Amino acid sequence: MSPEEAAPDATTLDAACGKAMDLQLAGRLAPAEQIYRGILRAEPRHAVANHCLGMLHVQMHRPAEGLPHLLAALESKPEISDYWLGYLEALLLVARTEDAKNTLALGRLHGLAGAAVDEFQNRLEARLRAEVPLVRAEEGALLALVQRGDFAAAIARARAATERFPEHGLAWKILGVLASTEGREEEALAALQAAARLMPQDAEAHVNLGMTLAKSARFAEAELHLHRALSIDPCSAAAHFRLGMTQELQGRFDEAEASLRRGLALSTERGAADEGLSYSNLLFLISHNPAVGADELFAEHCRFGEHFERPLRGSWPRHRNDRDPQRPLKVGLVSGDLYNHAVSSFIEPILAILSRRERVELHAYYNNTREDEVNRRLRGYFKGWRAVYGLPDLALANQITEDRIDILIDLSGHTGLNRLPVFARKPAPLQASWIGYPGTTGLRAMDYFLADPHFLPPGRFDRHFTEKLVHLPAQTPFQPHATAPPVNALPALAAGCITFGSFNRMGKINVATVGWWSQLLREVPEARMLIAGIALDGQESTLIDRFAAHGIGRERLTFYARCGMDSYLALYHQVDMCLDTTPYNGGTTTIHALWMGVPTLTIAGSTPAARSGAAILGQMGLHEFIAEGGAEFVAKGRYWADHLPALAAVRAGLRSRWQQSPDRRAEVIAGALEAALRRMWVRWCADLPAESFQITGSQSTN
Repeated sequence: MSPEEAAPDATTLDAACGKAMDLQLAGRLAPAEQIYRGILRAEPRHAVANHCLGMLHVQMHRPAEGLPHLLAALESKPEISDYWLGYLEALLLVARTEDAKNTLALGRLHGLAGAAVDEFQNRLEARLRAEVPLVRAEEGALLALVQRGDFAAAIARARAATERFPEHGLAWKILGVLASTEGREEEALAALQAAARLMPQDAEAHVNLGMTLAKSARFAEAELHLHRALSIDPCSAAAHFRLGMTQELQGRFDEAEASLRRGLALSTERGAADEGLSYSNLLFLISHNPAVGADELFAEHCRFGEHFERPLRGSWPRHRNDRDPQRPLKVGLVSGDLYNHAVSSFIEPILAILSRRERVELHAYYNNTREDEVNRRLRGYFKGWRAVYGLPDLALANQITEDRIDILIDLSGHTGLNRLPVFARKPAPLQASWIGYPGTTGLRAMDYFLADPHFLPPGRFDRHFTEKLVHLPAQTPFQPHATAPPVNALPALAAGCITFGSFNRMGKINVATVGWWSQLLREVPEARMLIAGIALDGQESTLIDRFAAHGIGRERLTFYARCGMDSYLALYHQVDMCLDTTPYNGGTTTIHALWMGVPTLTIAGSTPAARSGAAILGQMGLHEFIAEGGAEFVAKGRYWADHLPALAAVRAGLRSRWQQSPDRRAEVIAGALEAALRRMWVRWCADLPAESFQITGSQSTN
């Protein structure tokens, strides 16, 4: 009887099962398997068919595939000892020794006994005794690879270890962390979930899992594991830090700051290795707080500098670089973002030009393990490339000094994967910060900060930087996405009402920002708001509540989750004008919007982070979209809603205006940067201190 012909009554199914068992005993496994599967389609809980199919997989040396069927049989008929023994045998064959040990104990509680059980107990204990030294040796070798910084070998070995010893958590934990670093989030999440299950009392395993869940915007689950870590180790600085970052991603700034400060206090007490990065997380968070003024923000950054520099200043090296003012310069760039990342998209056109210049020699110190097509392409622009992720600060600083780097450039500031504690050791004669962070590093060891006169008008922000300000014609060029769609007509002309938009991350959309947006929406009652790039599993609810507190109903709001670049750019076809966040403005999002013909209305604030929007718009001559305060922001937004033909004209000309902007050309910025680096170097050769200065397009090196 074929499985398709079998009627779903017990007698017929049992008869079919008997036939399959005869086939299995005769070694005809394929037709037996077919009949078992037919029975289970009709009755998924058929105990005999499940047990026999599971043992058939064991017989075919595929025990992992048999486990679900053996477990199903056991759950249906726990009184049958053969079902316990079959499941236990399969567990042992797949090296799930801890599961086998726990299952055997549970079986004995259910009355499982006899010579076969005792024999299995002896086999299991022998396996456990033999496995312990093997596991310890494997874990030791794996940790040695990590400590040596050989992450490619470590991740390969971790994968192999989880297959060989799946019931031991350390390899899962290492695999999860390394996979997350490489951007393999699905693999990382599965590995870290296994680590937390196998090491329930390991606080670090829960911290790692919590942070990975937070990256996926699964905030409730993330906080559950982070609080679990704190219940295990209340003094875990890492748990407090990751909890603060999770709270920040949800816009809960007061809670986030409290968590980060607690973590920082614990980190300082323990002398944690990641103290510098954790302090940077706090500064990054504070820069988003609308209640923190420019002076207070600068003071916080200076405290960071003093904390890390004061013990080191006496041991700064005496640099022996050749003081020839006209010789070729060795320029080092330190970044964790030299892959498919916004920083790389900005800097690549400049690297391409400088790599062809005879008087500049580029060297990269890449603080990441992630590799992709962009990363491989960028390597071709550098004379030297060092992967330095995991390398201790002192070792990296010594390496930079040994490489005789003349000017070392930080591309991160107080963002993730920065190496500012290395810069605090002054490994190069001259050091500068550029692109990555809209504000001071707080380090006296950092000589210069590269900006442009639109972002930091000369003389206005000098007192809020420990560095001297160098003004280029523009900070960066812009590479439009290769398949960006064309600019469409202003949507409001067809819809009859204006649609405002925001593409900024949730952490920037604070209560103050929603307050100004809501006031504008009240002033323009027919307007709608599109908010993209957020997680749709809770973040939209938070925003709905914030808008509702200002009288803006859900029906006026449209939400879109994060998506691929083509879909992301296409969303601008629905938006007439973007609204900026405050006090941490949009950057890349504002640039993408302009390329798609959508101007952004911004408030030019008192901190550097609050001036990014004004800098981008000012560079384009779009001063009519820059407000000096909230009231002007609302008034200008209302004006554009009432003058749609004028807004349509702006939209139609934005892309060509960008293309014709002379200061945005890569060759101009690259030439200005080279001229600025040479001027810094000439001063150092003459034993002169750093000074603020400006390089115009006409002064750039061609």
